[in-house]
Amino acid sequence: MTRKIFTNSRERWRQQNVNSAFAKLRELIPTHPPDKKLSKNETLRLAMRYINFLLMVLGEQSLQQTGAASQGNILQLFPQRSHLPDVDNRTLLNDYGVSAPGPSHGAP
Repeated sequence: MTRKIFTNSRERWRQQNVNSAFAKLRELIPTHPPDKKLSKNETLRLAMRYINFLLMVLGEQSLQQTGAASQGNILQLFPQRSHLPDVDNRTLLNDYGVSAPGPSHGAP
């Protein structure tokens, strides 16, 4: 019986940590309206899309700074991008109502 209580307690602690991590991630993802509560699934999907969006923005800035002519060079600048699914910006903006990059909860 003691082992079952310990196991349940450990699982509650683990679930609280997971929920806390999702809450922190939700604060970093822009949504419209800003106080919209996303499910865990929506949070993960939007985080992947937002990361792709930010990589694209950084890649375009890098290309402008280096004077590179083709966007194909972006993949060389961010090799880890291949682990993320391809996303069209219009999908990001339309599906989730993202109005502008930045935290959703008025961070300084």
